Amino acid sequence: MVVFETSAHYYRFFANESRRGGSPLYEKLSLGIADNVALQRLAAGRRKGQPAANLVFGAVQYLLLGGVDHPLREYYPSLGGTRPADDRAFELFAAFCGAHEAELVDIIAKRATNTNEAGRSALLLPAFDLVAREAASPLGLVEIGSSAGLNLNFDSYGYRYTDGNGAPKLERWTDADFVLSCILEGPGVPVLGMFPPPVSSRIGLELYPTDVRDENERRWLKALVWPERIDRLTKLDGALKVAAAHPPRIRGGDAVLNLASALAEIPPYQARCVYHTIMGYQLSGDQHRRINDILLEASKTAPVWRVTVEGEVAHPNPTETFNPLKVSRYFNGERRVKTLAICDPHGLSMEWKS
Repeated sequence: MVVFETSAHYYRFFANESRRGGSPLYEKLSLGIADNVALQRLAAGRRKGQPAANLVFGAVQYLLLGGVDHPLREYYPSLGGTRPADDRAFELFAAFCGAHEAELVDIIAKRATNTNEAGRSALLLPAFDLVAREAASPLGLVEIGSSAGLNLNFDSYGYRYTDGNGAPKLERWTDADFVLSCILEGPGVPVLGMFPPPVSSRIGLELYPTDVRDENERRWLKALVWPERIDRLTKLDGALKVAAAHPPRIRGGDAVLNLASALAEIPPYQARCVYHTIMGYQLSGDQHRRINDILLEASKTAPVWRVTVEGEVAHPNPTETFNPLKVSRYFNGERRVKTLAICDPHGLSMEWKS
């Protein structure tokens, strides 16, 4: 975890992350906040461990999505805005925050950055398929840090894996109402069955669960999407429509504390499969060790699989970050790890290694 000397250093770091992530608006606003102590204090009352910038920007967009009329909207493509980020954008942002300070402070204090990127299902599918084939059993899924649990519905989505030019390399269930696209880089292609891997049970463990049936909760999920990323917003809308028909089962509370009991509830005929994506940075070293110990202990009676998209790996393009897709098999108190692919953290692309 990166430690920052001051809030100014943090927001300058976030400006760089925004540039890498495709948000010129958040880059411009972050640089402005880095020089504005009053705006830095907006997130002073946030929950422990929650990232300040994501909450501040999410809270502002949450109000705008809720219908607050302000010229700042002109800079948000997510709201139909077309103005490029400029100095006036920060002036309007600062004015908006001043006019709505009490509301923003309240949102920031009560909310968490439980972003749910449904595109990661395109990364998880090949790993789940491999686990189901290896176990020769239906899956019993447990997601750590599930937010709204949109990836628990992975088997209700269609998938289109293409080359960099959009030519199909692998397709499954593309007649589904919601289809995800993912670029397969390199020559490797994952093995997928003609049907989704069977799932007999599924549960999400989330400290701050999101109820997809609640309009305000859905609006908060959308508010966390960076305003230029219309592609991600479109995917979120599609996954939320699926979730309306198949509401995920989410258990609130500390996911690490609830993990052992969730595993114990899975019947013996199911392959116990724990997974998590881009949330490990929120856990302490002790929590990471605890998860590993729980899985090692559970594996003394039957195998347990763990699918992860975590950590960063070197990439030729310094403006991009990629993450390894790994499958770990725990059995008899031992762990065996295999890296399947190197992935874009949002599921936009994957280089299959296995």
